[in-house]
Amino acid sequence: MNQRNMMKMELTDDQMDKVAGGASAGYTSIASGSFSSNTGTGLNIVVSWSVNSSGLGDKELVISVAASSYSLTSQSLVSGVTLTVNGQIYYGSSDAVSYQGNTLATNHLASFTIPGFPGTAAVTASWHFNGSYGGKALTDIVASGTITA
Repeated sequence: MNQRNMMKMELTDDQMDKVAGGASAGYTSIASGSFSSNTGTGLNIVVSWSVNSSGLGDKELVISVAASSYSLTSQSLVSGVTLTVNGQIYYGSSDAVSYQGNTLATNHLASFTIPGFPGTAAVTASWHFNGSYGGKALTDIVASGTITA
C-alpha cells in the first residue's frame, strides 16, 4: 500500500516506523499512539506519535502529522504545520497533497523528532490549510492531546 495514501486512521508500530522514520539509531520505541482533529467535515489531521528510549534514560518524541480526507488537493507550504509541545513551538513544511478518491485516505504532511522528551507533554498540531472543504471554510486545522510514556 502506498504510504501517502494509507487507508487506516491509526498506525501500527511498523507503519509508524515507516511514516515517521522510526526510532533513531540506538533508540527503541516504548510507547505510541495517535489523536486527531474534528472539523465536522471529511477533512481532519491525524497526529501519530512514538516515544523512543535510548535505554539510558534519554527519550525522544517522534511525531507524524497527516491529512485524513477524501479527495484533496493542497500545495506544499513552508512552516505549514506548527507543533507545540509543552509550550515549545516547532515549525515544519507541509507536503503537497494530491489525492482523488472516494475512500478515506491519510496523506503525510510533516514529521518532527524532538530530543529530550520529559515523559509527559501537552501536544497541539496545527495545519495552516486556509481553504474550504465540504462547503466549510477552514483556516487552521488543529488537533490536541496529551502524550505520556
